[in-house]
Amino acid sequence: MKIINFSKSISWRITIWHSIIFILILSLFSALLYITFSDSLNEEVDSMLVREGDMIAYCIEYGYSFSEIENHLNGLPVSIGIQKEEMYWQIENEQGQVIAASQNLHGQRIVSATMNMVDEKSFSWDPELNGIPLRAMSLPLLTKNKLTYRITVATYDRIRHVAIHQLRNITIICNFGFAAISIVIGWLISSKTLQPIKKIVTATNSISVTNLHERLPIEGSEDELQILAKTLNSMIDRLEISFAQIQQFTSDVSHELRTSLTILRGEIDVALNKDRSAEEYKSVLYSVMEEIVYLSDMVEKFLYLSTKTSDPNQIVSKVIDGIRLFEYVRNHLSSIAVNKKIELTFKTPETITFHGDEDLLRRLFVNLIENAIKYTPEGGTVAIHVTSKGKFAQIEVIDNGIGIPEEHLPYIFQRFYRVGDSRTRSQGGTGLGLSLCKWIVEVHKGTIEVRSKPHHGTTVILSLRHG
Repeated sequence: MKIINFSKSISWRITIWHSIIFILILSLFSALLYITFSDSLNEEVDSMLVREGDMIAYCIEYGYSFSEIENHLNGLPVSIGIQKEEMYWQIENEQGQVIAASQNLHGQRIVSATMNMVDEKSFSWDPELNGIPLRAMSLPLLTKNKLTYRITVATYDRIRHVAIHQLRNITIICNFGFAAISIVIGWLISSKTLQPIKKIVTATNSISVTNLHERLPIEGSEDELQILAKTLNSMIDRLEISFAQIQQFTSDVSHELRTSLTILRGEIDVALNKDRSAEEYKSVLYSVMEEIVYLSDMVEKFLYLSTKTSDPNQIVSKVIDGIRLFEYVRNHLSSIAVNKKIELTFKTPETITFHGDEDLLRRLFVNLIENAIKYTPEGGTVAIHVTSKGKFAQIEVIDNGIGIPEEHLPYIFQRFYRVGDSRTRSQGGTGLGLSLCKWIVEVHKGTIEVRSKPHHGTTVILSLRHG
């Protein structure tokens, strides 16, 4: 049984992040609610105290006695949740002496502490009376800008403390409850969201070399997971094609090697079967040498294809002088053309440049022209015409040789493909040359096309970008 590492599980990481974000948002909301509710309660209590203090100041200004002031205040309504006996007041003279106070103070004094300014003439603070929390408000009474009395009004702060305490407890409990709920919901959401990925993983693990034809299921709407499945399917398509090409290539190489080795063994067996004349031994050696040259050429081209085509980024591109390039090709192939009595002609502009890898382009033109010479009878012609067409140069390699049947044209660029008996191993062909030519053209962002008719010759048309 496979043990899941929760620290590496995407489902758990999504769940944890979902819960953290949810808890942060909930905590911010709870803090905002707590602060807003506390301020609202403070404002309500302070407003009530200011009203009571203003009433005492009004009574003093109109000459009410202190007993009349208390009776008058007892007849006034106060805020809901506050009892009359929970209201306290005291009046101090300009020397700070208490000259009058509510009876429920029982001779005690509301002590001033650190005050907060409510408005221009009011201050609030939170004192205690016999361990009982109060909310107090101080209002100075001025006469001709001179302090005559200081009125202090206070109330038992039970309602505010109880409400705030209850609100704090409720928010804490709710936060823990919602955190647990968010973890469960986050896990369910992440599991549901990642379910298609689990299907993709299961399907991917089931695909191997023996069943590369199978594909991942594509379900649901056009979302990121469906795009992932399509991308993986495209990758598997390419792998299937590449694997089929490797199998085909391996089969072709094996066939070519087996054929050559069979020929070599047969020739040597015949030579060793009985004593032969020097001429017969020489004939066998020529035949063996022919096969060895063929094998050597095939291996050299095979290695070149393997190393060069494996990494196109290794190609070194630069501006190439086309006239010099074709001069090299002419010098390289002139002896072959002369030996076969082939007329080799080049028709090029005064100046022509290419942009690409010089070594690859040399090999491209040498292969194409050598092919044309190889399959053109003695006394024939091979012509190379180069013209400039906008951003591209068009190169035509024209011969009047044996030609290619139309049904073979779609396959001539495949590795090891050879056309019938007229283009056999006896002429030195490995079936790799045109495959390499096509790759070189494609890596240079060009095009290659072959037009041919049996006994009427072949024309290879290339289009390459100017330098």
